Amino acid sequence: MTTTVRRPGLEVSPMRASSLLILSILSLSLALAAPGALAQPPESASASAQPPAAAPVEAIVVVAAPLQVKTLSGTVSQFAPGAGAVAGLKKGDLLLLNYAAGVAGTPATTLASAQLVGATLVGTLKEVAADKTWLIVRSRLPEQPDNEVNVPLQADAPFWPLVAAMRPGDGVTAVYRSIDGVNRIRMLEWQYQPVPRWQRWVSLGAAAGLLFLVALLLTGFHPAQLILGVDNRYSSSQFQTVLWFWVVISAYMALVFHRLASAGWSYVGGVDIPSNLLILSGVSVLTFASAKLISRSKAADADVPRNAAAAPRAADLVQDNAERTDLGDFQMVVITALAVLIYAVSTVEFMERIEFRRVVTMPDVDATLLAIFTLGQAAYLGKKAAGEAPPPN
Repeated sequence: MTTTVRRPGLEVSPMRASSLLILSILSLSLALAAPGALAQPPESASASAQPPAAAPVEAIVVVAAPLQVKTLSGTVSQFAPGAGAVAGLKKGDLLLLNYAAGVAGTPATTLASAQLVGATLVGTLKEVAADKTWLIVRSRLPEQPDNEVNVPLQADAPFWPLVAAMRPGDGVTAVYRSIDGVNRIRMLEWQYQPVPRWQRWVSLGAAAGLLFLVALLLTGFHPAQLILGVDNRYSSSQFQTVLWFWVVISAYMALVFHRLASAGWSYVGGVDIPSNLLILSGVSVLTFASAKLISRSKAADADVPRNAAAAPRAADLVQDNAERTDLGDFQMVVITALAVLIYAVSTVEFMERIEFRRVVTMPDVDATLLAIFTLGQAAYLGKKAAGEAPPPN
């Protein structure tokens, strides 16, 4: 039998009252456990939230109107006509760009203002401080091109290694910013002139052709005599020396030509030879001289002199005295040809950018190529000194 509580206008059973009490307790527990789930920010605050404005960025003017700039990291941006307009802008000026905050959820890329804070200086390095913190560049004023001025520039720590590599007389390009009356370097590099790849190959080929023409004239139009031995056979040692000398001198002539064409007579010469290239060239010459000494010594000790060939042949380069294909001669000729090809390509790529430096260094050969070349020459000389087995009957 169910007991009913009666009140005027309201009847609630005990079971129903218990259910309502339990539901009320559960609702209160959920509200206390996750208060943030029920909390809602004010609508006005959510609508007015905006991303912060981007930090100012230093950039170099590439085109004044419409404004196109390049940041110090190399990023190029172009803005709509009239954006960030600064009177009297010219190519090379250094600007401080301020970006406005965009709409919520979008990046802040709208240019708010541009302020002229520095310039680009192109000139000749006159002096470098002993501690590499200061340098003086001699340049000409755009408004007075006949007058030269000396501009002092302060270099911060990140630029010290580059400043240490520079020498008075180098052509440099410096982007600086005036801060409290001090011109502080923001970007520094050598002046340079890009050279198309086809021009580099043409110059190297022209230098090689000029050397060949000289050889024609000096040998009475018989340049093959440069690699011809006393027995009227082509000599492997002479061949590798002539071939290596040919590519190295051609590379030197092509590099000097591009320096002259790009930077003028002030930069003629001043081309150093790197260590590995010097060693490899020395090994080539040493092989030639040693092979001649060994041949003459054997000829003096021989009872019967070696007969001269009726006519030289290309096969002489890879054959021994018994006209058998010789591994020592073959590998030396192949390695020399490989070294010449690699160095020719390295030279062409090296001349991609002719820097206005008083002293430059020719492209070097890598340690692996140097080791292979040296071992090949040593093997050739070793087998030549040891003698050759008599031909089979």
